[in-house]
Amino acid sequence: MKEKLIHWAQDGDGDCMYKLANIYRTEGDQQNYVEWLAKSATTKNFDAMKELADLLRGNGDYEKSLALYKELAETFLDEESMQNILEMAEQGYGVPKNDKDTLNFILNLIDKTYNEIYLIDRGNIFARTMVFQTRRHNECTWEYLQAVERRRIAARIRKLLAEN
Repeated sequence: MKEKLIHWAQDGDGDCMYKLANIYRTEGDQQNYVEWLAKSATTKNFDAMKELADLLRGNGDYEKSLALYKELAETFLDEESMQNILEMAEQGYGVPKNDKDTLNFILNLIDKTYNEIYLIDRGNIFARTMVFQTRRHNECTWEYLQAVERRRIAARIRKLLAEN
């Protein structure tokens, strides 16, 4: 199986690259793990990008880690990446402490996404609500939870920007 994965990974399949990286990790081959993880990340494989960003952050390579988190946040609207960017900006890792450009980058992403939720029943929209203004029980969908998390991050950013 590993030979097939190597062949497919060498042909440019990002998912196979990621699976191969994990095989190398379980085998204890750190060099090949990082190499294939980085290759998979260049194909925009979400899991590889996230894992590589976390790995780089853990190793103190904050600038590369921050760049990957920004790409994840922008491409996939990933709340965890937004949270990581915020934490790094608060601590001054990879950017000056409380860097306004970085904080505004996240805030702009949040403002562009999931401001409304449409409740759909059998293909028909039967309600449209602003998620930042109401919390009725029937709105507890995955999108609603994402919007609530984004609202929490945005409130934290606005507080930081007001303090500076």
